[in-house]
Amino acid sequence: MQVNLAELSWEDVKKCIYPADGSLPDTYVLETTRDEWRRWADFVNSNYPVKYFPGDGHEGVEVEINMPAVFKYWDSNDKDDSVPHASIQVGGVRVNCFFLSEDIIDGDIDPRDVRSSIDHDHLMRYLTSISLLLGKRIVLLSEGTQFSTGTPTGFDPEPLLTIDGELVSAHIWWPRLKA
Repeated sequence: MQVNLAELSWEDVKKCIYPADGSLPDTYVLETTRDEWRRWADFVNSNYPVKYFPGDGHEGVEVEINMPAVFKYWDSNDKDDSVPHASIQVGGVRVNCFFLSEDIIDGDIDPRDVRSSIDHDHLMRYLTSISLLLGKRIVLLSEGTQFSTGTPTGFDPEPLLTIDGELVSAHIWWPRLKA
């Protein structure tokens, strides 16, 4: 069952989405193209402080995501162990993006960064902006969530949140609400 996130208290949101159990929720934008990655990077570079780590043996940190370098990395057959990644500062929340695959924009969140409803609101504004920009649904998943063809949403367990444009829905199977 889905409910509008605005109907839930900050205490329930904190407990269910940002648990203090050490897990790191992921945000996913699925079935992305290089053009969508480019638009995402342009938006992020223009609106948020960024630290970009090129990977592939390059030392140093850049202040903008370098998508041509990421595309070159994806096209390369000579990858080493260091994957390009970026740290995006969304208010008080750091979103870490690893450029593992061109078909998924993946963002890792440390729940300890979300200390208040204001931090949560900053993160939701970022995610709704990306959803509107790309015209795509975004899901916020518990760490360890698997893709599954046997569920309505395609994930097991179900996403914590679904962001579709300006609508943010919570999935009320949240076991933590009962605790």
